[in-house]
Amino acid sequence: MNRNYISLFKKSAFSLAEVLLTIVIIGVLAVMVIPLLNQGIGKHEILTKVNKANSVLGQTLMKIAYSEGLPIADLSFISEDGDAIFFDKFSNFVDTIKVCKGMSSGCFTTGEIKQLNGTNAGSLGLSSSLVTKDGFVYGWQGKALCGNKGLSNEDLNNCVGSFVVDINGDRLPNRYGYDIFFFPVVDTKGIIPAGKGNKSYDCNRARAGITCAAKVIDDQGVNYH
Repeated sequence: MNRNYISLFKKSAFSLAEVLLTIVIIGVLAVMVIPLLNQGIGKHEILTKVNKANSVLGQTLMKIAYSEGLPIADLSFISEDGDAIFFDKFSNFVDTIKVCKGMSSGCFTTGEIKQLNGTNAGSLGLSSSLVTKDGFVYGWQGKALCGNKGLSNEDLNNCVGSFVVDINGDRLPNRYGYDIFFFPVVDTKGIIPAGKGNKSYDCNRARAGITCAAKVIDDQGVNYH
């Protein structure tokens, strides 16, 4: 073999140190970039699922009202039925795979739920909950818990209760504004995503995040500050 060719081959080859350095650089870039990509996918998934929950709840209430022979905006039957009977009707109109009493094991997480600011949210005060085939968990809060949902005064007076939705089931992070959202029910209007009547929202990283459903829908994205 020509000595000049051998010399050229040796000069063009990578040393072991150079190969290892390249691998390290690629690894560092992967560690930096992949979380950013996942974060973007996560935010898009939140928007998609919040919109879906809002749509499913609105359509289901319309179906129940129609089955009751009432105008679709007349939701007075919810208060007349009482929480337990209403939620039982609701479970018959969605693709339910399991129904639980309150926050018993198997529906909503029995672990710690956090507010958007990272503090412990405490009990959700659910009377009933269920899991649907698409992995969503729906819980029901009575009228007494309508007051912190960012509704206008008029809507607050006509609020008959509120849905709490975990858009990814029992999986983490179990945190307001990321996978747990609130959807009050207002007689004559239907589903009002929490915060819709109060544009100040509490949906920022320093506060609870109860009104994030309206902000996500209004912004068509996750833009928390």
